[in-house]
Amino acid sequence: MNISLVKKKFLRSLRGLAGVLLVIACAFLIHMAILLASGKSPARIYSVLFDGAFGGVYNFARSIRWAVPLIFTALSFAVSERCGIFNIGAEGQLYMGAFAAAWAGFTFPDLPHIPLVLLAMAAAMIAGMLWSMVAAWLTLKFHASVIVVTLMLNYIAILFTEYLTRYPFYVPGTLGESGSTQFVSDSARLTALIPGTDVTTGALLALVAAAVVAFWSARTVTGYECRIIGANERFAAFSGLMVTRRKLLVFAIGGMLAGLGGAVEVLGNYGRFMVNFATGLGFDGVVVSLLAGGNPALIPVSALFMGAMNSGSISVEMFGGVPKAMTDILMGVIVIIVTVRAIPVYVRRRHKTAAAQK
Repeated sequence: MNISLVKKKFLRSLRGLAGVLLVIACAFLIHMAILLASGKSPARIYSVLFDGAFGGVYNFARSIRWAVPLIFTALSFAVSERCGIFNIGAEGQLYMGAFAAAWAGFTFPDLPHIPLVLLAMAAAMIAGMLWSMVAAWLTLKFHASVIVVTLMLNYIAILFTEYLTRYPFYVPGTLGESGSTQFVSDSARLTALIPGTDVTTGALLALVAAAVVAFWSARTVTGYECRIIGANERFAAFSGLMVTRRKLLVFAIGGMLAGLGGAVEVLGNYGRFMVNFATGLGFDGVVVSLLAGGNPALIPVSALFMGAMNSGSISVEMFGGVPKAMTDILMGVIVIIVTVRAIPVYVRRRHKTAAAQK
């Protein structure tokens, strides 16, 4: 491989990581000003926050646990966004995948561990993909707004899985009244990586998924074509690229990734499907992807940061003397910064498209 090319890619990765760190630093500076204006000690709050996120094996494991589902939903969004599709339907696809994984886990309890886990994950990926293809059909066939369609399908998926849990798959007793299905078979559960914590082999699966998506996007023909379509769809069509097929492909991949994230949550942490168990994971995944600049290789880094903030916010509320909402303000500041940072990219893309149409 050309050494200069490797060096160029390495420098590009460093710039991407520097961009993530710069956004986080700016967010903390603004948040620090808010804390000072509120009469709170930033040193005290941040000490408790970081201790709750990284202080000890258990706290660090909790940060990793909350980062794992964000990796899957962020990858789902990043794959679509690179093809010019602002798909925010990962949460609904995650719910469909989670229920499918739970169904496989308690329907085939006699299967051995590895075949049952693979079956449950395959069911989750298929369910997430099929739900994503509904959005693809509505947007590509009828030219409906992908944002509106995927947002509405999120609500439908959440309510549909709740209906399945409370009626066709209702379990009398405590489980049914709490809004959950029966437990999956023990042979369907993922193995714990850190004993006594919720960090399972799902964390390794998330890293593998990020590596595969990064390789697909950067080193394959279809990944390159999707990036061309995302940069200038009209130019891609004039160049002979199969735009519709490539969009269908990224809808399918995004749905499978989100569905797989749902399977990891059910098989690794909850052991059953629970209604409203993943509220906000889809939209948090969008933030994680934007924070990483849409780079799949950097998504685990930004996801770990978001997971750490979720983990640390518990300690802030208990020991820092401020409500959890103060940490939510920090997340809101990050959203604003990454949105502002993304505006020039969006404007350049629109200018390129407009120029090609002339």
